Amino acid sequence: MADALTAVIAEVRLHAEAALLRRLDAGSGFADPRVPSQIYLRDAAALARVAGGTLRPRGTHAKPLAELARAIEAAAPGDPSTTRLGTMIARIGLDEVAGGVLAATLAYAIDLDTRELCHALAPRRAAKLYLETCADVLGTDAAALLRATAPGAPLRRGRLLSVDGDGLAASLELAHGALAWLCGDEALQPPLAGTCELIAPAAELGVLLPAPTAQQLDALVPRLSATVAVVLRGPRGSGRRAAAHRLARALGRPLLVIPVPQVVATEQRLRASLLGHALAAARLRDAVPLLAEADALYDERGELSAEHGDAIANTPGLLIAASTGRGGHLELHRPALVVPMPRTDLADRETAWTAALAQHASTTDPIELAARYVIGPGAIADVVAEASRYAAAAGLPVDMAGLEAAVARRLSVRLGSYGNSVSRKARFSELVLPDDVIDTLHDMIAMVRERAQILERWGYQRHLGISRGVSALFSGEPGTGKTMAASVVASTLGLELIRIDLSSVVSKYVGETEKNLAKIFDEAQDAHAMLLFDEADSLFGKRTELKTAQDRFANLEVNYILQRMETFDGVSVLTTNAESAIDPALQRRLNFRIRFPEPEVEEREKLWRQLLPPQAALHDEIDFHALAERFDMTGGYIKNAVVRAAVIAARAGRGLTADDLWTGAHNEYVEMGKVMPALPRRS
Repeated sequence: MADALTAVIAEVRLHAEAALLRRLDAGSGFADPRVPSQIYLRDAAALARVAGGTLRPRGTHAKPLAELARAIEAAAPGDPSTTRLGTMIARIGLDEVAGGVLAATLAYAIDLDTRELCHALAPRRAAKLYLETCADVLGTDAAALLRATAPGAPLRRGRLLSVDGDGLAASLELAHGALAWLCGDEALQPPLAGTCELIAPAAELGVLLPAPTAQQLDALVPRLSATVAVVLRGPRGSGRRAAAHRLARALGRPLLVIPVPQVVATEQRLRASLLGHALAAARLRDAVPLLAEADALYDERGELSAEHGDAIANTPGLLIAASTGRGGHLELHRPALVVPMPRTDLADRETAWTAALAQHASTTDPIELAARYVIGPGAIADVVAEASRYAAAAGLPVDMAGLEAAVARRLSVRLGSYGNSVSRKARFSELVLPDDVIDTLHDMIAMVRERAQILERWGYQRHLGISRGVSALFSGEPGTGKTMAASVVASTLGLELIRIDLSSVVSKYVGETEKNLAKIFDEAQDAHAMLLFDEADSLFGKRTELKTAQDRFANLEVNYILQRMETFDGVSVLTTNAESAIDPALQRRLNFRIRFPEPEVEEREKLWRQLLPPQAALHDEIDFHALAERFDMTGGYIKNAVVRAAVIAARAGRGLTADDLWTGAHNEYVEMGKVMPALPRRS
């Protein structure tokens, strides 16, 4: 194949040499002071008239021209279809003229003699390959060349070459990606190299798709001969990439994964269209393109940009798009076959966990993992593979702790400014709460852990139509431990806790709050994260009587929240200091309503003991019971008092003393707005 490509380049070089010899034979290029310019005309009669009466020597290169003509005739270019150039021409769908232009640009790019000859054909101009030079070299009609290099021509749509300028004066350059492929490099070139992924047909992704989904995909294969699109509709991690690879492998073709969100972000950074280049790269490699997360192609108004629409419309053959289904219909400019990929049920999750763990020789219980994490086979395979890499690096087996960490990393929430992860994971031993509150928290944890048993095995989900989501309202005075309790629940369940920033969520513009909430719930559901809405009464307040337009839109927000809370499959906790301000309809939809009382004396004493760091070495010197009796404060204020005491000691340049603790508590008590007698003298 390399020899055949060399023969093609050699043929272009011979034609370029012939074009230059024709000029020299016509007298062009010889200095004649009586001729104002050394003009060269391709029309023989016109050239004779212009050159008549001059001293331009003509016919000087007749013999070399004749020899070159015989050499061109004797040259055997071979079968072009056996070369990578012929393969490119066939896959992009180029005609004879466009194929000649492609051959000329290739020869100019890699053959030094061809470059020199082309430069000689365009004297007194920058050293480039011009379209008018191609007309001389190829002996092609100029109009045909203009049509072959027009913006809508296959050469341009296939991103094979770039054209700088207009008309015959335009310069041509072979695209870097096309040149690398013609030279035998199958790898994607930047910026696609850092964005897209090419998967060979024989690759094993390690994803075990549910049997019904696999059967539906196999039944589609005979219908993929025409120009159609396949839309794989399901949540992240449901195995959409594996499903696309199954279709491509059935056709004996590789799969090019095009992550649309990253492509769009790169386009904005480079200020250039990248989707067209990615689709052209797939076509060049005879790969099936997969538009991963294709919903990101559409803007906030649900519109597809002209560049993206044109690139998709002019990509023939099979096109696969992965969608969550939340963005509505995907316009792919061809008939679409939709394959639903819903969340897998318990039995399918157990099978997927078993298969993935067996590949990495892990003895972790797949049944427990399937019940805990409602994620698809694609996410399961990725999680186990990532946990295996980390375990291998540390020389450890793949255990439950490693899998939990991999889930947290793999399914990270992409909420931007709307939320942040709570890094501190508290434990039950740190909570100081009444026994009934602790029992209710254990019930909440049990409902999350056992919902597979309750909802799926026992049939409550199908019979009562309830969702898998678990929600709770934590109410109580400030500092009673509501947020800490949420952290305990999250750490016990092995979930990432995301605190929602309501200042970023709530917007004064109509519809913006609902849109922000939709993103929060969608991302949290896909990421299997636990949501924490602090001061929830500001967002989940009661609906009011319609008196103004603002009341109407505020009620719409609450109505939307009620609907999303009911369909949310994850774990969510709302905290508030004013339970009565929460809309009653929302309270009815909550699984748990836990009231956090203010601590009694015994509980306050325990809080003082726990919150004072052991490094202070003062536990034997302090009467914690006296502190608890004198200062009626919740745990949050007690923590502030302990920190205040440390500040007093640090300012004085000494270690912490018991007096500092009493002074800190007194100052915090006063700042709470409470009045108490002066501190007693202590011996």
